[in-house]
Amino acid sequence: MMNTKKTSTPHPLRTIMLRFNPTITAPDFETLALEYYHEIHDRTGEIRQRIKQARTPLPSFGFQLEEVEELLRRGQEKFRHLEMMTSDNPEKDTVHVQLKAVLTSIDEILEDFVPELVDAASAYYAYEDYIVQHEQWMNEVAFPQFDKIFDNYQACSLDMVSFDRDLEDFKGALHYVKQQEGKYIEAMNELIERYSDLNEEIGNLFEQVEIFDDKPLP
Repeated sequence: MMNTKKTSTPHPLRTIMLRFNPTITAPDFETLALEYYHEIHDRTGEIRQRIKQARTPLPSFGFQLEEVEELLRRGQEKFRHLEMMTSDNPEKDTVHVQLKAVLTSIDEILEDFVPELVDAASAYYAYEDYIVQHEQWMNEVAFPQFDKIFDNYQACSLDMVSFDRDLEDFKGALHYVKQQEGKYIEAMNELIERYSDLNEEIGNLFEQVEIFDDKPLP
């Protein structure tokens, strides 16, 4: 420890703090491992930022879906009333107009936010492919290279105690990012499922109204 020199490397994810023995020339496997160590910080920082940006609009999508779900409930209720009304019921035209207004509102709200929701879903599916490739690199390339340092520590200029401590700190930061990722995946899956179910119900209602409107008057 007396011969080691402390280094501090600022990084958006976390500051990397290691010790080196300046009297030892770093072997190639150590140099490569440290390149991967900085790269894994870069990649994890990018993932954290990507998740943060992707999660930002999700609550707004949830609120808009709630609004459409309420409009759908009102539309279904209006349609049930309309179906039960006789042709000479003086309120029938009023209910029909109200139903059409609800359907128009549903269309307008969907047109306003569905394109953005589709973009968010596309980004989510792209993220799934991206994270699989990253984790494969991390588990099959980066971490095995780090193991070479521990297995051959006597030949390294990098101090094992400092690297072990710093690597554990990094794993803590990685764990936090994975927690955020889990929340992102859960929220997106819920939104996609809600929209899919809602879209099906809306389609059924519009179809029922169209069939009803096309029926000849009794």
